[in-house]
Amino acid sequence: MSSWFNFRLVFSFFGWMSQFFAGCLIFFPAGLIFGWMSQFSAGCLIFFPVGLIFGWMSQFSAGCLNFRLDVSFFSWMSHFSSSCLNFRLDVSFHVQLV
Repeated sequence: MSSWFNFRLVFSFFGWMSQFFAGCLIFFPAGLIFGWMSQFSAGCLIFFPVGLIFGWMSQFSAGCLNFRLDVSFFSWMSHFSSSCLNFRLDVSFHVQLV
């Protein structure tokens, strides 16, 4: 069993996400209208521009490329990170604990 706890709370109506990962708090404020997301992680600020129409986001972090594909209508996300494939399904108006 892994020693870290990963908590993700997604509330699609207001478009915010909070994540607790690897002992540090990562907070994602995400604006639905303008489609922006900011992340504070490991002492550095990473800014993500998110396209609303196509709903895709790419991130290069910690020497590995993390590609996330967000389809806003069905609200699903796939995430490839750290040599393992993590598939996450986010359902609208529901809370997902990962």
